[in-house]
Amino acid sequence: MISEFIELFEGVALRTNPERAIRLLGLLPPSFIEAMQRARFRRTLRLATQRSPFYREQFRRRGIDVRRIEHPSQLGDFYTTGEDLRTSGAEQFLTGRADTAFETTGTTSPVPKRVFFSRREVATMGRINALWLYLLGLRRNDRVLSAFDCSFWVSPWVLRSGLDYLKCFHVEAGKIDPEEFYERARAYKPTVIFGEPSWIVRLSEIAADRNVWPVKFLFAGGENITEAARKLTEHAWHAPLYLNYGQTESFGALGAECKMRDGYHRNDLYFFFELADTDKDGYGEVVYTTLARDVMPLIRYRSTDVSRLIDDNCECGIFAGRLGKIRGRCDEMVVCGMGNVGPWVFEELLRGVSGINDDWQVVVRHQGQRDVVELHVELSDGSPPSAVEKMVQTNLRERFGDFWKNREMRLYDLLVVTCGAGSLRAGGRKLRRVVDERVMLGRSENDRDFPGVAQI
Repeated sequence: MISEFIELFEGVALRTNPERAIRLLGLLPPSFIEAMQRARFRRTLRLATQRSPFYREQFRRRGIDVRRIEHPSQLGDFYTTGEDLRTSGAEQFLTGRADTAFETTGTTSPVPKRVFFSRREVATMGRINALWLYLLGLRRNDRVLSAFDCSFWVSPWVLRSGLDYLKCFHVEAGKIDPEEFYERARAYKPTVIFGEPSWIVRLSEIAADRNVWPVKFLFAGGENITEAARKLTEHAWHAPLYLNYGQTESFGALGAECKMRDGYHRNDLYFFFELADTDKDGYGEVVYTTLARDVMPLIRYRSTDVSRLIDDNCECGIFAGRLGKIRGRCDEMVVCGMGNVGPWVFEELLRGVSGINDDWQVVVRHQGQRDVVELHVELSDGSPPSAVEKMVQTNLRERFGDFWKNREMRLYDLLVVTCGAGSLRAGGRKLRRVVDERVMLGRSENDRDFPGVAQI
């Protein structure tokens, strides 16, 4: 009964004008939202058990009777991981007919994860995206320019699905060089600009040296950003920069900043959030279950991002709870101006490079307004450091076109640092392949030693 009422209420609320929809959703008490989540979770669990070969087999092997499960935590130590998506294949998760798909290279493996959706699901998520953009000030008479990468990536579709609801002017530039974007954008004078954080920072450097036009706000997703870089962007445009938190697996839209910019307001209507392996401060790995997906639902999906759940009221007055700013990752993948990179990327960059040992380490740091990726290698036979760096740069250009393009756009710097043999394991310490030394939003210097995660 409650499930039917939820669908009716949501159908009415999300199909009215944005201002009225926000007001209606704001009337929902926390107890109603919790009941809605539980009802949708039970439906999702039944659907996955009946139609998904992966989940049906996993529950059978573990002896899980889904008829007795009322809450995700009752599934015990069962989780879905990115490795499951890669090794089992997306088809094993399907529960309905898909008509669109996206891929993510946000992984420590060269094998991308594929995620399937229906266009109806895309449209439904788009309405939520639209309401959030409306809250930030986007209106029908605004002019939007976006520079999200369109190759297999979900972000352009996430944005477009929201703009279809708001019906404002929109030009999709794709991830072109910020210099070219700036020159061509002047003809449109966009009031809102979307893109990846490192790309927006570079655009803002260019704009700071030239003339800017009035902008309401900028909106970024796909990476984190330092406070210094955010301030540079906002100073250049005299407008706020907001961040989104999402993944391809979730069709973006897990959460987004409000005007207070104190964590990401959670999308509790369509996701059930949990934390795994929490520490004494309440930080753990973000785990989410999709609640409104009929094509490829994900149950207790481990995001590999470390954060905390905040249920205290936000000063903005919005009813939705929050995720704290992302504090780190549970793997060795790093999201930076270079792209989504893991150890396998650098193994490939070093493949065939002569004159170096097997030991190497990557350090990602922030210098000025740009990410710097330092590839530390040990020389083995006296080869000139310049020759090693030249081979690495050649491999980057020939094997990773997207990463090379980002370098050409000056979204990051890649440096090859040569070291003496044995220096990277000095003192017998374990060699961690990728180390992220950036101090991001919401982190203090004391956060650097957070145990068990790759810091960002």
